[in-house]
Amino acid sequence: PQRPFVYLHYTAASTGTIHVSRFTLAGDLDAPAGDSLVGDPATLHEILTDAPDDAFNHNAGTLRFGPDGMLYVSLGDDASPCAAQDTTTLRGVILRLDVSGLPAGPGGPPAKSALVPPGNPFAGPGDNARLTWAIGLRNPFRFHIHPVGGSLLIADVGEGWYEEVDWDTAGGMNFGWPYWEGPAEANWAGCPASGAAGFAAPVAYYDRRPFASAAAVISAGVYRSPCDTCAAAFPDDYEGDYFFADYYQGFLRRLSFSGGAWMPAAPVPGQPNVRDWAGGLVSAADFAVGPEGALYYVQQFDDTFWAWTGAIRRIVRVPSPAGVDSGRVRGPGAELGPARPSPSRGGVALELRLQQAARVEARVLDLQGRRVRLLWDSAMLPAGRHQVLWDGADQAGRAARSGLYLVEVVVEGERWARRALLVR
Repeated sequence: PQRPFVYLHYTAASTGTIHVSRFTLAGDLDAPAGDSLVGDPATLHEILTDAPDDAFNHNAGTLRFGPDGMLYVSLGDDASPCAAQDTTTLRGVILRLDVSGLPAGPGGPPAKSALVPPGNPFAGPGDNARLTWAIGLRNPFRFHIHPVGGSLLIADVGEGWYEEVDWDTAGGMNFGWPYWEGPAEANWAGCPASGAAGFAAPVAYYDRRPFASAAAVISAGVYRSPCDTCAAAFPDDYEGDYFFADYYQGFLRRLSFSGGAWMPAAPVPGQPNVRDWAGGLVSAADFAVGPEGALYYVQQFDDTFWAWTGAIRRIVRVPSPAGVDSGRVRGPGAELGPARPSPSRGGVALELRLQQAARVEARVLDLQGRRVRLLWDSAMLPAGRHQVLWDGADQAGRAARSGLYLVEVVVEGERWARRALLVR
């Protein structure tokens, strides 16, 4: 309550520089909803004002406080690749700042020497180097800090070959750009010769070339449930797993830490494929675990990338109804297959096999259990194979919104359900 500050990382078009600034919040700081908080522009306190913005892109853009109390800042190479190997230019780096000593109220910027914390790895030359924590990054637009130990997981956007995730476990690490992109040696023309010595390899990467350069890796953070009984918390085997997404392709992938290394997590039922834990998250720009254990994300646009279509969304754990899984299940006299295709841009079909004539109900539910569409209402079906078809529309004939649905089938009182993912 004595330091009710909000920190911003932004491009100041009027000066052609990137700023890190602080504002003071006022209002009822103790209100759980926080709905009375206001930030007065007159409380602006500049912290950093001279990070270059000579190009319109590669500005990075993340601020995170670590468990050490320091403020970490990501800056892109400003389309000057060689500068990512220079600690003095504020390009292609992660900064580590101590803002605890700044006075309350408006002011700044302070002398950079006042922001240098103990433990930063570079002794110089100059204060820019002394503020630098890691180098050799192209555009670390999103990074997250591991809540245990304080290491950084950095999603660094590639140029033409690979998107990568870097693991920063100690100050002074060099992630190789522009000499390396993902696992490939790049040898950028015009930069001083360097070789491979001393560069940290990524812990995960993927080839962006099949996507015709429409790719940008986004860090989604390390999952840790905030409480033991959170209603929306993920299962225990997700604890400590790291998620990352792709802004344009919309997939979300999961890594687990085992044996001292990050590796792809084992697939779970319901994944769209063996690599992607989820899909349909186009233009997801940032992620955070909420107080109830859900994974929130900022979606800047829908998949049309049209203005004013963004939303705040969340991924929650929904307890599976009896019989919900991704495979075929059998019961007395019946067998039900999974919804196909899933994800789907249109409708889905499920195969139902009856060994004998039976009375069958089928309906589509949303994840709150509300009925979206009645498919069969106590229909008497003969023995044999049947298709449970849903065309993706609600009861009024309107196209259902993107999301996860349950197709519920009841055979002579025995209930099953199958997940169906719509992507519009």
